[in-house]
Amino acid sequence: MIVRTTHTTQYKYSKEVFIEPHTVRLFPKSNNSQRLIDFDLTVSPEPEGKANIVDLSGNDAVCIWYSGLHDHMTIRAESVVETLRNNPFSYIITDESVATLPAEYLNYHSASLLHYRTRNSEPGGEVDDFVDSIKDEADGDTQSFLSVLNSRIYSDFEQTVRHDGAPYPPEVTLLTGTATCRDFAVLFIEACRTVGLAARFVSGYRVVEEADSERQLHAWAEVYLPGGGWRGYDPSEGLAVADGHIALASGIIPADAAPVSGSFRRTGATVEMEFEIDISIQ
Repeated sequence: MIVRTTHTTQYKYSKEVFIEPHTVRLFPKSNNSQRLIDFDLTVSPEPEGKANIVDLSGNDAVCIWYSGLHDHMTIRAESVVETLRNNPFSYIITDESVATLPAEYLNYHSASLLHYRTRNSEPGGEVDDFVDSIKDEADGDTQSFLSVLNSRIYSDFEQTVRHDGAPYPPEVTLLTGTATCRDFAVLFIEACRTVGLAARFVSGYRVVEEADSERQLHAWAEVYLPGGGWRGYDPSEGLAVADGHIALASGIIPADAAPVSGSFRRTGATVEMEFEIDISIQ
């Protein structure tokens, strides 16, 4: 399907500030799961300069910088994307050592995927207890594990909205039982890394939202499966990712996929952020 998005983010500073260089990752990816047809990015005030870049994680981005002092910054991204993946399971795992758990990638893959497999939780803790029951239910099969993990997070936890702040560590999500989409994604990723699977964080848009719900930036996880490549799982929906999502950026940690990253300087200054996301199917 063809999807048109408009994403406006406005930063209002309590006094004029010096805006440090910002990296903007609002370019929809263009690959075998989605095709970028049109894109336009406008920034106000007009930056002193900007550079189109590919960041460390391979995301298309733009770096903008300013001179002088400003009391606001508005970033507006408009895009038209064709989503292409109708069947998220149209692949086979070509490496038997990854088809069962714990996963072991080929040597040359293992080196490239090292950081995507490095866990952030302590072995033997709450995450391992959570993963062990899922691994048992999946009987050691990788694809079954991913499906059960996705469904378990969706059914066993309560979803909430938290506009600001980094994702919670997986231990916090397990303790509270309440989390946002980005918290669920982090928990899913950590569970995958616990059994040796390479996983990464993805930010983007969910095309179809519940009726009357406010549009939010969305987050999910991707797992690297030989023969399938990076495959998306959205524990907020309990589903594998197909043509109902538009990916903007991905990374080893959530900060690598932040839609906008940067800072400002001025003693005593504060900032308020407002955003509006509009999505329509053509």
